[in-house]
Amino acid sequence: RWLVAAVACILRHNLTWKIHEIKREVRKQRRRSNDEENKPFRAENFYENNQNYPVITAEDACMLWQAEKITKKAAERAVQYSNNMTITPFAFLQRLLIRFGVFVPIDLSIDKANLGGREYGRIRCTDECCLGENSGCGHASQKINLSKTDEMPRFFFLPSLLGPGEPTEVWTYKTSDSWKTTLCHSILFPDGVPPGLMERITAAVLSDIYFATGPNTRNHNHHGGAATTQLIPQSLNREINHNRPNSEEQKLHVREILCWRAAFFLKIGMENMCPDGEIRESVVEIFCHLVDRESHLCVASESMGVGMRRLILSAKGQVGDGGKKIWNGGHKIVFRAVKRVMRGYGGLEFEKQIICPECLQKKPVSQASTFEFNQIRSVTLNGDETMRCQCGHLVDAILLTGFFDHQQKRNVSAQSKLADGEPIVPVTDLLGAVVLVGLWDEKSKKVIRAGSGFIVDKKRGLIVTASHTLMNIWGEEGSPFGEDYFGSRHGKVVIGVIPRSEDGNSLDGTTTVFRYFAKIIVKDDSIETKGVCHMDACILSITTRMEEDVGGDGDGCGDQPEILLLNDPDKMKREKLQQLKVTVNCELDEQVRILGYNQGGEGLRGRGEHLNRTADFARGYVVMKFATDEYAKGSLRQEFKPREEIVVMCYTIGGHSGGPCVNQQGEVIGILSRADSAEKHRCYLVPACEWKPLVKKAKKLSLF
Repeated sequence: RWLVAAVACILRHNLTWKIHEIKREVRKQRRRSNDEENKPFRAENFYENNQNYPVITAEDACMLWQAEKITKKAAERAVQYSNNMTITPFAFLQRLLIRFGVFVPIDLSIDKANLGGREYGRIRCTDECCLGENSGCGHASQKINLSKTDEMPRFFFLPSLLGPGEPTEVWTYKTSDSWKTTLCHSILFPDGVPPGLMERITAAVLSDIYFATGPNTRNHNHHGGAATTQLIPQSLNREINHNRPNSEEQKLHVREILCWRAAFFLKIGMENMCPDGEIRESVVEIFCHLVDRESHLCVASESMGVGMRRLILSAKGQVGDGGKKIWNGGHKIVFRAVKRVMRGYGGLEFEKQIICPECLQKKPVSQASTFEFNQIRSVTLNGDETMRCQCGHLVDAILLTGFFDHQQKRNVSAQSKLADGEPIVPVTDLLGAVVLVGLWDEKSKKVIRAGSGFIVDKKRGLIVTASHTLMNIWGEEGSPFGEDYFGSRHGKVVIGVIPRSEDGNSLDGTTTVFRYFAKIIVKDDSIETKGVCHMDACILSITTRMEEDVGGDGDGCGDQPEILLLNDPDKMKREKLQQLKVTVNCELDEQVRILGYNQGGEGLRGRGEHLNRTADFARGYVVMKFATDEYAKGSLRQEFKPREEIVVMCYTIGGHSGGPCVNQQGEVIGILSRADSAEKHRCYLVPACEWKPLVKKAKKLSLF
């Protein structure tokens, strides 16, 4: 009876009113006894600022039980007839309710916590733990000295008291960033959903997230977990430990929690230690929703029958390294919590599915293709890398399942893939058209930035390169956005080419000499018209030739007399420039090579110690052709919003930016824009179809 009464006095429709009434009575009693020095109950301001009932403080829970005769009497008897008690009866009751999911511990000091339509974020409790002397438990608590390391949660979320409400604009399956993807797992219920399912899932997920992040993680790691291991079952504790990042360099931090009766949204940050020692945070957004087929958030709804419902668990984050940052960044914790809840429904008919991420990006979500979960699992365990959905999209099996133990098999397979087959056109036949692009500062007489490019029109001396080598397209501080040469009045472009032999029929090695000056003549129009950059590409035009070639780090470029070549077809022809062919066609899994001049350091020389003028290349293969649509949101940076990109698996180094990516026939399919910050061999290209209009415009500007 006392346990039923303890739960009933918490799960009530007038919880907030009841708490205020009890506190009003306490204040009246204090005034009667002229006890002016006693302070009112703590956390009173919490209810004054947040007049809603899905959240209760631990102290007020004890106060309610103390005010209830049957629970108060049960607590007094427990203290009276127990020896060497190490925990108060009400503290035990709190832990019991946590274990059964009635109480969900929650950290309200996070940036945003919106529960049932009310904002609770950035609440910090500095008072003594509610289980101390003045917890409202009377003499029952005064006889017990709790350990200082036995910390209890200060706030509890009550999922069963959530009012009506549905998420509206909180989630989209689309993304405009090629380095992001959206994973989506689904449980399809053909004959309806058991009552209280979403309540149990929400309680399980938020409890696991609470104990796997924040100060409780630190207490568990450094104090042996005295508090956390007693609050949850031993089997669940082992599962949370398994979910927690293994490395001390990876720490999870909850940024946002939004909860409704049938949905919740989480934003979790994970700190990662980079090889250079810098700590960076990757953010994962997780959304879980119980929907019917009419909902605009229901995936694959066209394949659902009348009366069916679908539980959707979706996560959005960094796709690199097989989606490891998504899974380790909180998605694995949520996934396993949902799985654990579903195991408790014996005999319930449901079907576990995985939604194709390419369909989510490129098609209406209602038409997305599905995979059977066990089918994908079998494919991954057998060592296969990819599968095709019903729409023909090639998807990464490890990305969908999170089975990173099989990553090594995939890496071995990738190496064998690159070793198979020799290119039709050798690299040596292409290097003559690959140029070293340097930003020359006339004031300091030095090359201050370097990248790569290629000659696209030898008749007019036109070169394609990456914009970010010569201007600020990322919106970084320190230089104006989109202005040529980073806004410097002393900037100009110097071009290095590999010289030919004396007979002019072959290249003389693979090392360039600085021979030409050039200028930017065409770039993305949206930089000036819209204040954003949609493509990391620009067109250069060779203007002059230096009288003598310059080697070394290019310090002598400013001392040379210059010969005018611009708009002079005869002189340009005598330069015997080489150009590369361009194609807008590329296929998934197609083998490619990226050519350029890496500036990442070579041999005993570190990065930035000298200017590398020797060409090299890297092999890879195409894994994705990415395009945004009008429904996509978000961007890599606020000012850089690429429309289309090609994703290739190819290890590149700084300095390759702007270098051509060629297929086996030696045709350029795109230029290198950047590498993934987490997975260095995952690269992003500006497709030829994006910058070919710039080349066409540059040709029109020429006088011949």
